Amino acid sequence: MKPSISTLLAGVAALSLIPGAVSAQDARIEFRSDNAVQRSDPFIDQDVLEPQGAFDLETGFDSNNWLRIVKPVGDGRVWRFEQQARLRLYEDRDDLDSILFTPRVQYWAPVGEHWQMRAIAEASVLNRDGARHYTRFQAEGQMRYRPADNRETVLRLRANQYDFGDQVVTGLDQTQWRAGIEQYGYGENRRSGWYLAGFFTSSSADADRFSFSETTLRARSWQPLGEDTRGEVRLEASQRSYDGPFSAVQMYEREDTRWRATGRVEHGLTDQVTLYGEAGYVDNDSNIDLRSYSGAVFQIGIRIQNR
Repeated sequence: MKPSISTLLAGVAALSLIPGAVSAQDARIEFRSDNAVQRSDPFIDQDVLEPQGAFDLETGFDSNNWLRIVKPVGDGRVWRFEQQARLRLYEDRDDLDSILFTPRVQYWAPVGEHWQMRAIAEASVLNRDGARHYTRFQAEGQMRYRPADNRETVLRLRANQYDFGDQVVTGLDQTQWRAGIEQYGYGENRRSGWYLAGFFTSSSADADRFSFSETTLRARSWQPLGEDTRGEVRLEASQRSYDGPFSAVQMYEREDTRWRATGRVEHGLTDQVTLYGEAGYVDNDSNIDLRSYSGAVFQIGIRIQNR
């Protein structure tokens, strides 16, 4: 019997009972809500394989919300219980409107003098057009090395299992593995900094034409622009190769090369409210003509959070 939205909601209800079991004496509750109007590629930016794949840019509304309970348990060890809910509505593509629910559990613990391990488990259900689009189970392990306050190296290993249910397109169910290394550098009080990362993803789907391998490089740099304002530049490039012929007409493997460059400004109105805007360009060059697209992207939004 395949997992359904009711199964996940039952898990959410169980998640809400966990804090009482661990005693809330020194736990804290965190909340964050990002709400933005944005134009982007609605598939790839979520790292989710779709039946058709991205082939255009779309403008829509994105509301991404987290409720988190953080529970220290001594000696630097911390439990984090989260519930994420994300609503996405598109101006011209009602068929892409979706809502995502993700309960998540994290455990952080020091390992030696400069190392920290993090273990993360989550389950997601994405509903689209009133029906379940996919169920995803994810597990991730991290090792973080922080030899000084201004440097940090992160090693990640992630496994995903996607169940697309009874889709019109068969063969989408898949298992993904992703390994990555990230390097952070920070200035004073972390108001400035930089980030470099490399990832490799391998996906094995029921149908070879949906199986792929992908290499991704990312870079960021941020600087203060004022007392309550920060500027940031983001760059990303990736190359994806599929394992099987794209279709009976185009009997060759699909290959995509994608890059994205954006500039971003965030301005804090109060300790809890931040305005942000982002603009840039994305280009996806594919040997399948219908999967090639490019254009300007933007994002204008407001973040509300307790700190």
